[in-house]
Amino acid sequence: MADLFSIRPGTGVGDLRFGATRDEVRKLAGEPAEIVKSDEDPGSEMWIYESAAIAINFAAEEDMRFVSCETFSAKANWNGETFIGLDREAAEAALERAGADDGMFEEDEEEEGDGQLMVPRLDLSLWFVGGAVESIGWGVLIDEDDKVAWPE
Repeated sequence: MADLFSIRPGTGVGDLRFGATRDEVRKLAGEPAEIVKSDEDPGSEMWIYESAAIAINFAAEEDMRFVSCETFSAKANWNGETFIGLDREAAEAALERAGADDGMFEEDEEEEGDGQLMVPRLDLSLWFVGGAVESIGWGVLIDEDDKVAWPE
């Protein structure tokens, strides 16, 4: 199975690159445990790989190409830094060590400690539940003309 633990903002995950087709992802990562059709974006799909605790998203508006992913795995890392389970202060320090220095936190208005730490220039978000990172999401970058900037 492909590396589904190495976070590569703007590029993909491990050996999977944003822009890959479903067949290309299947060839590298194997069959997903589950395929979920999107209610919000008709035709789009989320492929769930339970063994790696990751969801890989394909967008209909981008010809069903791989556009984003979200991981819940404690093994997931970016530049050697892991994030799942960290509190906000530790997560911010880990992001800085990994190379992101412009994160901003948006707190959930209903639950103290819940929220999202976003790094917009990388389209990377850490989602907090109960004061700790529960998941990490990232996607393909969008250029100044609102067009997808596929990795090279």
